[in-house]
Amino acid sequence: MAATTAESGRDLHWDGCVNVRDLGGLATVDGRVTRFRSVVRADNPANLTEPGWRSMREYGVRTVVTLRTEGTVDEEPEPTMVPPGIVIERVLIEDANDVAFRNMCIDTQRWLTPLYFGDMVRHWPERCVAVAQAVARAAPGGIVISCGVGRDRTGLVTFLLLALAGVRPDVVAADWQISVERLADCDPDHAVTLAQLMTTVATTVEDEIAQLLATADIERRLIDAGLSVGDLSRVRARLLD
Repeated sequence: MAATTAESGRDLHWDGCVNVRDLGGLATVDGRVTRFRSVVRADNPANLTEPGWRSMREYGVRTVVTLRTEGTVDEEPEPTMVPPGIVIERVLIEDANDVAFRNMCIDTQRWLTPLYFGDMVRHWPERCVAVAQAVARAAPGGIVISCGVGRDRTGLVTFLLLALAGVRPDVVAADWQISVERLADCDPDHAVTLAQLMTTVATTVEDEIAQLLATADIERRLIDAGLSVGDLSRVRARLLD
């Protein structure tokens, strides 16, 4: 049985956020594990209290990537709350004004599920490249990947990073599922919506992620969209020794 995030040391408790975990300790297909204190996924750091920000800095984080959607508004971290030495990097990963995106992901609610990952890689590979570049080129120290609740946009980017690191499909899927549990109180309808959507397309979270990793060739798609071999190597170096 796989260890829980608490048992593995992945669970992080930063006051004000509810969906924070280290992407270290995840098994790859070639038998390695990802590094701790390098990349962390989280919900909106704008919700952090002063002790929460202090915990983040003490954990070694020096860059916070906030994933944003054009045409919508997310609460942004208050500059006076951000400790010295931590840089906030804002990346526009989606455009809610894009008609094709609205028809494909928003109106169908696919954005609430991993079905949206493949849509994004096909529709906006250059936006996926932009966030991979932000991770590759960040200053030394830990990186936080965040959005609103740390499930959808953060889930997409986590999927991309773990795919590039060669993390096992079942492990990638299990990590995404944790957010469903963590956010049950603030989004109680999501689990039902997720189940309905996956039933409609006759798949599961694990099967969808496994299928996408087996067929999409994430590395090639991102390189074709402009990710340099150097940045690809730097992303992997963030996650793997």
